[in-house]
Amino acid sequence: MADKLRARLALVSVSLCLAFTLDVRAISGASGEIASWLDGPQPTSWNSAGLAVPAAPKLGESADPRCRALARPAELDEDKRLVERGWDLVGEFQGGWQIRVMLGTAGYDGMCRPRGYQGFVFVRGAFAGTLAPQPMDSRTDGALGQVHLEGTGRLRAEYRRYAPSDPLCCPSRTTSVVFAVANDPPVLRPVSASTSSN
Repeated sequence: MADKLRARLALVSVSLCLAFTLDVRAISGASGEIASWLDGPQPTSWNSAGLAVPAAPKLGESADPRCRALARPAELDEDKRLVERGWDLVGEFQGGWQIRVMLGTAGYDGMCRPRGYQGFVFVRGAFAGTLAPQPMDSRTDGALGQVHLEGTGRLRAEYRRYAPSDPLCCPSRTTSVVFAVANDPPVLRPVSASTSSN
């Protein structure tokens, strides 16, 4: 009787361990990191035609006025639309091939780095979508870095990828995502993603 009980307890323990391992693998990438929208060869699209410019998220704390003083003033109609939705403009905008890309942030960290920021793409003045499914924070996994316009209807964005042991200054990998812009009405869609070591 005792042997049967021990055998049954051992079987239950093995089953629980196996179930836990499968759950961890289901939510983790191949290298054991938590999966994100950037993992895999083709990210799922989150943009759809005719979307309105999203409002800036509320972060809960008021921004340091010295950080807000660094925001770029609105110059273009697209800039004004972002500011009306609560975004501060950060960095320069990029333009070419009737595409404009600008960054907006909802707040700042203690060193005036963007928090809750997003990349916005406009085509011929119409909003085509964002460069991430949700706002990002500086120095975190998946934070948007550089954006490169590559021709009519195509751009490439680079995202910083942090491993758990990476210092905040230096992510060990970069994921490049190629986006295509469909016309009439314009909509931004990810086409492919590839990750490389830095």
